Amino acid sequence: MPQQVNVGRSLNFAPGAIVTGSWNGSFDTGGTTYYVNNITGNDTADGKSWNSAVAQPEQAIALSEASRLIHVGTTTNDYIRNTIVVQGTGTAYTAVTEIPNYVNLIGLGADPRGNGTGIAKIDGAGAADAMSVDSNGCRGLFMANLQFNNSGAASVYGADFAKLFRSRIEACVFSNSGYGGLRIVLGGGVSIIDCDSTNDTLAQLIGLTLGASATVNALKVVGSHWFGDTNGVSFIATAGKQTVFKDCAAIGGTYGWIDTTPSDVGHMPIYIDCYGFGTNNTTINQTGFVLSNNYLKRAFRCIDNANGTSLNYPSTAD
Repeated sequence: MPQQVNVGRSLNFAPGAIVTGSWNGSFDTGGTTYYVNNITGNDTADGKSWNSAVAQPEQAIALSEASRLIHVGTTTNDYIRNTIVVQGTGTAYTAVTEIPNYVNLIGLGADPRGNGTGIAKIDGAGAADAMSVDSNGCRGLFMANLQFNNSGAASVYGADFAKLFRSRIEACVFSNSGYGGLRIVLGGGVSIIDCDSTNDTLAQLIGLTLGASATVNALKVVGSHWFGDTNGVSFIATAGKQTVFKDCAAIGGTYGWIDTTPSDVGHMPIYIDCYGFGTNNTTINQTGFVLSNNYLKRAFRCIDNANGTSLNYPSTAD
């Protein structure tokens, strides 16, 4: 028979304590939280508290996937949402080669902008993408406060998603990765909020790449900054319907924003209060912004900095 305990003041839990079940008036997500710390953790542990943390995100992901399949009354319930918390330390974590559906991946540490200690950093070490998701794709991801970096020069990405749908990325940094910071080849319904792509120590050709003979639709990109040695942003999808960029900047060694998505007025990507810089020339829509189709109808209150000539985009007045 269920027992009732009346608490007059408060419950105090020691560090590492585990709370199971659900609170009256709240809800039980059915999920499990896994903890990652590469100083105190061990990949033979169960990862279910800081006292039994695992050492690498890859191991936490493996444990998370195994746990989803053993919940009572379920066999392959993709909608159980687990959480993986990665402690920022002075040492980067090793590359992540797959992300499951419907998972929270959260960095606990310093702001990921920069290259000092305390950041929850995942490093491809110049040998691989710091994070890669294959053609099986990922759906329902929530990811926050992480840095995806390469400490060695290589033709790789900070994070490379072959498929990404209905997901949210917040306050993440993609840095120093030869091909580019973040790439989504095929996707839709993704929100990217307060993210940066930087290259403070190693060359990185493109900050953000969207599409590659595939569609990337219904993105919301807000308050984010994309730096690349060639292009800040390359939007080369076969369609980019209902995508909005708001309060964003794209700064490239040659071009800022490159957008070759096809003409489909009313459904094309929209740019609001954005900034683009490049060095190609000083002509509007050829440098800071290069929107191939209907650029006059798709940008509002933007600045096209064409190699030092600042233009109110999409008008031609400076």
